[in-house]
Amino acid sequence: MAEVRDEGRTLGVRPARRRRRRPSASAIGKRLAAAAVVSAAVFLAAFLVYASVTSAPWRLGRYTVRGASYLTSTEVLTAADLEAGDNLFWVDLEKAEEKLCRHPRIRCAEIRRRLPAEVLVEVDERPAAAAVIINGALYKISSDGVVLEPMAAGYEDVPVLVGMRFRASGGVTGKRVTRGDVMDALATAEALGGVDPAWAAAVEYVDVGERVVVLAAGRYKVKYAAGFDESAARRLRRVFEATRANSGALITYDTRFGTDVIVTGGSRGVGGAAGGGSADDGAI
Repeated sequence: MAEVRDEGRTLGVRPARRRRRRPSASAIGKRLAAAAVVSAAVFLAAFLVYASVTSAPWRLGRYTVRGASYLTSTEVLTAADLEAGDNLFWVDLEKAEEKLCRHPRIRCAEIRRRLPAEVLVEVDERPAAAAVIINGALYKISSDGVVLEPMAAGYEDVPVLVGMRFRASGGVTGKRVTRGDVMDALATAEALGGVDPAWAAAVEYVDVGERVVVLAAGRYKVKYAAGFDESAARRLRRVFEATRANSGALITYDTRFGTDVIVTGGSRGVGGAAGGGSADDGAI
């Protein structure tokens, strides 16, 4: 605001305001037309993107499954809840991986897109390490204690864990056994098979309570402790190869003493699968 002095008085003089010109009707029309063109272009672009990603070339038509030997490719895809025709842009692969890993046979999985119409599924499966008695029936069980399918569902030559039985309410497959003595038995059976696959086939049963592995129709016994691993199994194999020629006699290998394997012999064989009629040892 400017100041003007006049005869001893100060007067305030405000600058004159400029009046805004209202746009003409033609200018408004041009702006509306431009906005309409932009909106139409955005809509058309969105429609083209939508039409592109929902068209047939981007829908699941092929799949490759790697790492599966116990499950078929179709079973893997079903476990992941993926179907032919699924849109590969919209499908949640992370959620599909989570669903796949809920299958007892699958330890971990990875699913990747192969555009335009394929997925690659890689899985790491759990092999059966033994069989365990649950609700009066034999179930396969992995080395990390996960209960797999019933023993009758697909042949696998695995030892039976005896001396204990379990009860389970509801579904059995997919539950986990965490008892320390069972985990030690599973680790021992896995270590024997890892060093010599023929041993896995030769194991008759594992007595969990006695901590004894019985091989070759009772001709050989292996006493084990917690921590039996492939290193202990390799030591046992060297001793086993040097002593098993003593046919006809029961030979017991005691591996519970550090790096030593104590060998004892006898003339009496081992009986059948002892402990098969034992009382239930708990629920899982």
